[in-house]
Amino acid sequence: MKPFEKWKTEEVKRTFGIREAPNLPALQEWLGAGRQATDTEKAQVLALQEPLKHYVDYWSEEDLKVFFIIPLLQIVNFAEYGKYRPFLEATFGANIVDVNQEMQHIRGRVEFVVATGEQDPQTPFFFINEYKPQLKTQNDPKGQLLIAMLASQAKNKPFDIPIYGLYTIGRNWYFVVLVGKEFSVSEQYDATNAHMIWDIFSTIKQVKTYINENYEKITAPPLSQ
Repeated sequence: MKPFEKWKTEEVKRTFGIREAPNLPALQEWLGAGRQATDTEKAQVLALQEPLKHYVDYWSEEDLKVFFIIPLLQIVNFAEYGKYRPFLEATFGANIVDVNQEMQHIRGRVEFVVATGEQDPQTPFFFINEYKPQLKTQNDPKGQLLIAMLASQAKNKPFDIPIYGLYTIGRNWYFVVLVGKEFSVSEQYDATNAHMIWDIFSTIKQVKTYINENYEKITAPPLSQ
């Protein structure tokens, strides 16, 4: 069993028969949803962005996570008590049928996931991978994210509800949507940019709306046969 961090994008596509489809409607809707920041949120985001502008090229992976990414996510507040919460360094798995109609058990660790469950993630909704420092990427953060999203899709029902995720490479953020066997990846958003930081924040904020809209469908027990 190969962990998430060992998967490459091309291997995920070849093994499970998914394909990249530029500009999926679900991605375009997500990017254009426009969940505006409040005045309080604007002040908090700008306070986080200032050190990012100065240090992003020098920060370690932990620096980037602790001083920018996690505080930004805390502003959105993905905790809905009794329903779902964020998990860090979480491990989960699922059984996925590959292109040869063989069952593969996939299991691995994700940097950040919003999921049901109190102690361990049960039904995942939204992922973030990887907190890679700029110019020091040796792995494939998109491939790692896609395999985690496929595992989530296998656990969540119904199958056609979009799975949302993003990955970061230093200052650059990429938003990803998986619907059925197709996925789309956004253009890069620079978190140090005065305008793009609000695109990043509003897009993340919109995820919570989608989770709440689809919560009952995804967590409903399967109908008895």
